[in-house]
Amino acid sequence: MRLHVIGSGSCLFRQEDRCPASYILETEHHNILIDTGAGTVDNIVKSEVSLGEIGCIINTHRHPDHVSDLIPIIQNRVVENVYYSGSEKNIDIYGPEGHESYVEGRVAEEMDSSLELLNEEFSFDVEVADVRESFKLVGLEIELREVEHGSDEFPCLAVRVDSGEKSVVFTGDTDYFEELADFSEGADLLVADCSMPDDKKAEGHMTPSECVRLAEKADTDKLLLSHLYPDMDEEGELREFDFEDVIKAEDLMKIEI
Repeated sequence: MRLHVIGSGSCLFRQEDRCPASYILETEHHNILIDTGAGTVDNIVKSEVSLGEIGCIINTHRHPDHVSDLIPIIQNRVVENVYYSGSEKNIDIYGPEGHESYVEGRVAEEMDSSLELLNEEFSFDVEVADVRESFKLVGLEIELREVEHGSDEFPCLAVRVDSGEKSVVFTGDTDYFEELADFSEGADLLVADCSMPDDKKAEGHMTPSECVRLAEKADTDKLLLSHLYPDMDEEGELREFDFEDVIKAEDLMKIEI
């Protein structure tokens, strides 16, 4: 497995070197895109993975900094199909409850079409599914669980991808809670929402100390701090923790797993 950090930042556009948190997990059979906030498409173009190689998208929740570029990705696939390739990969899109109707509504408003029409007209299919617990892709087990970020009516998901040999956990946007350590147990890489420094704790997000506590309880090998607000950059270098392998994410960073 290889992780490409497409975006490591927050919803604030004044972060010149960071677009909203987004990742591509490159596996033997799949390139999985986790979240699609504003700037995702621009940074994918700068990465080593092409848009056409992405066949699976998982949106952890529907705040704009996690979904804004979703329809542009579909539109790009359509235009590539019509004018250039004639053949494109299918796109399977997964998200929390209500995601299928949300994507269908955006396709109608932004593309004057529907998922059914797109699938009839072009040589690739766009399939959308609401997911809550787990599903399988070729060679992979994908586990999901709801996390603590906002109300129960606005679910946000953590994502665990397991190949049988390696595993990666994405916390999504969340506050610290004990059960998240059980979900993350033994992961080779934990990608954690680390929005604010310890002295500026924000509800619904974690701080560096909380991320480290989660990694220690889960006995993970490596911790990647991401979804960083400007305050995290103003802090300068991370202070030292007892947990050995802590990395502060940067856009377009690559991590071998």
